[in-house]
Order: sequence, then structure tokens, then C-alpha cells
Amino acid sequence: MKWIKHDTDANQDAKLQNVLLDYGLEGYGLYWYCIELIAGKVSKDCITFELEHDARIIARNTGSTPKKVEEIMTYFVDSGLFENSSGMITCMKLAKRLDKSMTSNPEMRNIIESLKLNSHDKVMTQSEKPMQDKIRLEENRVNTNDRSSDQSDVVEKAFEWFWSTAWKPTKKLIGKVDTSPKSFNLEKRWKPLFNKKYFMSHTTEKFKAEINAMAAFCKEAHNADRGRFENMQLARFLSEKQWRDL
Repeated sequence: MKWIKHDTDANQDAKLQNVLLDYGLEGYGLYWYCIELIAGKVSKDCITFELEHDARIIARNTGSTPKKVEEIMTYFVDSGLFENSSGMITCMKLAKRLDKSMTSNPEMRNIIESLKLNSHDKVMTQSEKPMQDKIRLEENRVNTNDRSSDQSDVVEKAFEWFWSTAWKPTKKLIGKVDTSPKSFNLEKRWKPLFNKKYFMSHTTEKFKAEINAMAAFCKEAHNADRGRFENMQLARFLSEKQWRDL
């Protein structure tokens, strides 16, 4: 495809708002760069909506690093912006953005019409051209059996407790939803806040007491200052650390 539809208010999408909050223009630009790469390969012979370049090539072309690209791509997958199937990155939602006006090729127009009439998983076919240089992302899933430290286990369990009994229920009560990826909040916000340095000056009991104080503040703040907190994402809540000022 030579071009795709791009809404002028795309930046207001909740998921892309989170990208901007967590990664700024670097993340936002990377998202659209990848969309361009995927759409550019769409043709009558290739409607897999796959991202062919690997992290090294993307990093080189965007002035980033492979590690950073993989981190942000994992974030995209966790957010539901892209899909990751056996290490193969796709954007099946892009099929919804195709329009027959985008091409004069009769075959491609028929394919687009089929995409509109059928579900994506039924109409997506494998390209005959072998795919190379796929981005292969590591699954950043918590495996408690591999934990070498009780401290790390306590930190992760505390996050699960706070997320499920304080943060999400509080948002639900006021009709709001935090759409930021849970794994991102755990790995990039929660763990750095409660790291080894933290436990050099805090006992496990003090840590648990702080988590209880954080949960209480979360509920009180959303009730007392709803205008400020109702749309606040967990990443910002953790970075401000206001419960420590009480």
C-alpha cells in the first residue's frame, strides 16, 4: 500500500495517550514508523500484516537502541496495539483501516472487500515470500518458581495485591479504567521504586506498612480530589509518591 488513513485525533486514543505518557514522542513515533513499515508491505501477495524488520534495523533507522526498541515493542504488545505470535509481530487492526480507494489494483480491491466482510483470522494468509529478521520478544511474565530472592517475591505479591484490591477497584467505583499495561507498571515503575536500595533502609514489615498506606491514600485521594486523580495512570501515581507526604 502506498498510503493509509491516519486520523488527525489519533493521539487522543487512550492507548496512544499511555504511549505518550510513558515513552513520549520516541514511543509515539516508533508506533507510527512500524505502522508505515507494515502497511508498506501489504499487497495482493502479502496480507499478513507482519513487521519484517528486526530491532537492530529499526533502532538504526530511528536513532534508538535495539534494547529500547524491544522494550517499547513489548509495551505495544501488552497494550494491544500489536500482536506477538511466536515472536512474530503483527498489527491485524490495520486491516480495518484499508479502503478500496487506496489502490487501483483490481485484485487488491477484491482482497480489501474480503477483509471487510470476513474476520481477520479467517482471511489472513501466509505470504509465499519467506519472512526474515522478525522481532522476537521475550515474554516478560512473572515466574515465581524462578525467584532467587524472597524480597523480590514479596515485592511482586504486594503489587498484585495493590493492583487488584486498591487501584483497579477504586477506578471502577468512579467509572474509570487504567488502560496502561500491568506488566509495564510492575517492571518499570513498581520494582524500581522498591528496589534493593530501598530494602537497605526498610524492613519487610515497613514495606508492608507503606503498601497499606499507599492503598489507603489511593482510595482517599480519588474521593477527595477526583478531578485530579480520576484520569491519573498508575505510573504517574507511583512517580509522585504523595502517600509518603502524609
